[in-house]
Amino acid sequence: MIEEQELSPIIHQDIYEIMRDEVGMDSLVMMSDTGGIMDSMNMMNADESTLSLEDFKFNINQSSYLSAPIFPPSEPLELCNTEYPGPLNFEVFVDPNVLKNPWEYSPILNKIYIDMKHKFPINFSVKKADPERRLFVRVMPMFEEDRYVQELVHRCICHEQLTDPTNHNVSEMVAQHIIRCDNNNAQYFGDKNAGKRLSIVIPLGAPQAGTDSVKEFFHFVCKNSCVGGMNRRPIQVIFMLEDECGKVLGRRVLCVRICSCPKRDREKEEKKNEPHHSSKKRKIEKKFTPPSSEASDTRVFSLNVVGEENYKILLKVCKSLMSDEIIKLEEKNGNAAPFKKCRNDVMNTLQQLNE
Repeated sequence: MIEEQELSPIIHQDIYEIMRDEVGMDSLVMMSDTGGIMDSMNMMNADESTLSLEDFKFNINQSSYLSAPIFPPSEPLELCNTEYPGPLNFEVFVDPNVLKNPWEYSPILNKIYIDMKHKFPINFSVKKADPERRLFVRVMPMFEEDRYVQELVHRCICHEQLTDPTNHNVSEMVAQHIIRCDNNNAQYFGDKNAGKRLSIVIPLGAPQAGTDSVKEFFHFVCKNSCVGGMNRRPIQVIFMLEDECGKVLGRRVLCVRICSCPKRDREKEEKKNEPHHSSKKRKIEKKFTPPSSEASDTRVFSLNVVGEENYKILLKVCKSLMSDEIIKLEEKNGNAAPFKKCRNDVMNTLQQLNE
């Protein structure tokens, strides 16, 4: 084991203290074994005039997680959205709906509805896990429709800007992610500009005493309707249980809708998903069949109308109806005389009103 006094001579004292505070003594030892420290120092020596202290701190953090075998690979080893409990019976579930919750969960659709910036809990559980084995959960958004699966899910241009309030004290890479996790040990991987899928990896801790699951809090920082991002396309979040090498030991899927009215949208989609049948008997509607030529209704009716213009309109409608009846009856050699008489009377009345 390399002791603290053996590490400090190889780097400047100020830099050493930053490294120790940022990544811890254990990580410094692993970085020394894998060459991580010298890689970071070489970067700094390459261009001391342009590499800032904050940049160096970022490089040290990156070296600690990428050089040392602590986290799984930055990209998932497989791209799949099929449920798979795996050998450890991996389970993921959302807390049920209660009063004043900012989210709505539909067990029917296995879908959560929530507005952006509102936190919601996700519970993870495994069975018969080896306490000596390090496990991780990778959280990765993916488009639900097959035709968009290969496309990366990222934030829209407006929300991705570092000036957006949701991006306070976050890096440009983190600002691309639509999901944030409250776990301080969460690592954000991927880069849309390099075509690398975005995901979050968190160490899976042990359940608290008296519980059989681990609860983590997440929130979304972009909406499904955002133009230039998800563009109204439905998404799902894939939760993958992985070991240090990135081997998938379990997989669960949760559909997501990030919207302004979670309750309304949940009820609307659940109703849309209901089977289209009803237990009520419908009345059979009788089709209207016009009277045959042999039994034409030749009775005459009168109607009182208020207003001359209204009267003219009704007379024109009556004239049109009578003309139609005359044509039908003449084609079938029927008796059209009563309808001709009515039409002539209507035409005479219209002429008198127009004089």
